[in-house]
Amino acid sequence: MKKPEKHKMKKITIYLIFISLILFSSCKVEDIVSELGSSEITAKAKVGEALNKAKSDFAADSKLAAIYGWNVNNEGKIDLLKTTENALVYVVQSDSIAAANPSDANQFYVPVYNSTPIRSPITFGTMLTLIKDQGASEIMDRIFGKLSTIAIDASASYDDSPQVLNKMLTRSDVSTFRLNNPDTKIDMFLLPSKSIDSTNVSNSADWIVNFYGTNTSLVLWLHPGTINGTIKNLNEL
Repeated sequence: MKKPEKHKMKKITIYLIFISLILFSSCKVEDIVSELGSSEITAKAKVGEALNKAKSDFAADSKLAAIYGWNVNNEGKIDLLKTTENALVYVVQSDSIAAANPSDANQFYVPVYNSTPIRSPITFGTMLTLIKDQGASEIMDRIFGKLSTIAIDASASYDDSPQVLNKMLTRSDVSTFRLNNPDTKIDMFLLPSKSIDSTNVSNSADWIVNFYGTNTSLVLWLHPGTINGTIKNLNEL
């Protein structure tokens, strides 16, 4: 998968700034929050809204394929009023579109404060540029390539971003990485998976968390995506 060039990143930044100007051109942020409630959300908070939007303007059979949290805070949340600093991207998948043209089978949506989700300029290519570890990036690239034909089962059980990140932050390797990289940012990915035990195979979803500085990443995989799951370093697989 080809990574986006610099002009693509500039286009995304301009797009996000444009949204911000629309939201705040005539209002103070404090006034908006006071009237409409908290602007901070978790990864699972807007899944239903994103799917409803996708079913109305993308494909009637749209399903959730992944969730991407860009630059989440230490509580696993993003602030919808800080559109140039963080985002949650809901990736949807359509079997009907995949059958005709697999390359168009995914669409990307971001929630908007006090409004319906909109299509996002952030795509798989954008996400890969933020994974500095080459081995982990190659694994994620292969995973993204599968999302045109698979989705997260509606019955899959997985914890929300705050619970997952709280578990990750207690690890010594995470603490060491953040100490050595004071500018560390955090991205989170929820992806479809399978869980296998002695009696059956069940649909589940896994969390992958990317802690990254300017030139390096620590990428951890939680399988299945609950606080009782097992954590592994993605680059050691």
